[in-house]
Amino acid sequence: MPRKVYVVDDVPTNIELVEAVFKNDPKVAIKKALNGKELFELIEKDGTPDLLILDLMMPVVNGFEVLKQIRPMRETQYFPIIVLSALTDKQSIIKALSLGSDDYITKPFFVEELKARVNNMLKLKERDEFLSETLDVMESNLFEKLRMLEQSQLEVIIRLGKAAEFRDDETGRHIERIADYVHTIAEVMGYHKDLALMLRYAAPMHDVGKIGIPDNILLKPGKLTPDEFRIIQLHTVIGGRILGGTTLPILELATEIALSHHERWDGSGYPLRLSRGSIPQSGRIVAIVDVFDALTSHRVYKAAWSIDKAVEYIKEQREKMFDPEIVDVFIECLGKIVEIKQTKSDQTHVKPIIQQILDGDVSIEEFIERSR
Repeated sequence: MPRKVYVVDDVPTNIELVEAVFKNDPKVAIKKALNGKELFELIEKDGTPDLLILDLMMPVVNGFEVLKQIRPMRETQYFPIIVLSALTDKQSIIKALSLGSDDYITKPFFVEELKARVNNMLKLKERDEFLSETLDVMESNLFEKLRMLEQSQLEVIIRLGKAAEFRDDETGRHIERIADYVHTIAEVMGYHKDLALMLRYAAPMHDVGKIGIPDNILLKPGKLTPDEFRIIQLHTVIGGRILGGTTLPILELATEIALSHHERWDGSGYPLRLSRGSIPQSGRIVAIVDVFDALTSHRVYKAAWSIDKAVEYIKEQREKMFDPEIVDVFIECLGKIVEIKQTKSDQTHVKPIIQQILDGDVSIEEFIERSR
């Protein structure tokens, strides 16, 4: 396809001279305008040129004004400019070059000189296009690699959360529900979409510290002794140790949640006995939805509560265990919360798989077959 060369000169004879130079060149297609106004109309109609040959002394809009007005356009879609003018004074040449002209030829011109300079400028345009395409491909590849890396990180994070939850909930649906609950509340609270999404992925790691709690305590069907309860409380600190010491924002947020989701609004929680606004908001949000989901879920040590009973308990704990404003948002979102609970319900009420194996309900061979 021939290159579009726009020639702007208020003297038609001068344009005809340029046309004659490239008459037999199939690589060049000349388009003409008699002043700056007509040039901008031509650009509006046919798009930007591959090369602009511009006179300076013209009526309506002169060449200097064209150079000023066209500069923003060239920042997004570059094309070279050759000034072809009868002005030979040093001041005019410097002014044209400082306004963005790539070359300056004085009239009258030598045919071969004009040809050579036009060809050089078109090669410059080709190089610019090649570099732009190369950079686009590189940026696209980089974006894809960053997206894959981000997806890999999220996948590892999700698996980490499931690893902890597997200890006492083999379906792993608890952490799926927590993620959805938290995201719903964050959106209603006006969180920026990126932060709400990050909270969604960080929240499921709230109990990752359960990995460090012995089974005989974590899975105990009866009431815990004071010493056993103190050991259970350590899962917040263990979670903070597992997730902490990172520069990844999502893991920093997960660390904050792991450490703070058992703190209480009145200061009677654990592990640091924080109260009110000193508890990170992320932990205050997770605290409510974690309690709601735990109460309404069957576990080896307890039967599931009804949704109504759990909601009444959360209302009772307003300004005691929970941030009152977040309780209000939770109630506002209750329809969506219940929908999530029902859509992602645990399929069956079963003992954790390890306990089933220990009790002889499931053989190791059955477990392996089930996992394929």
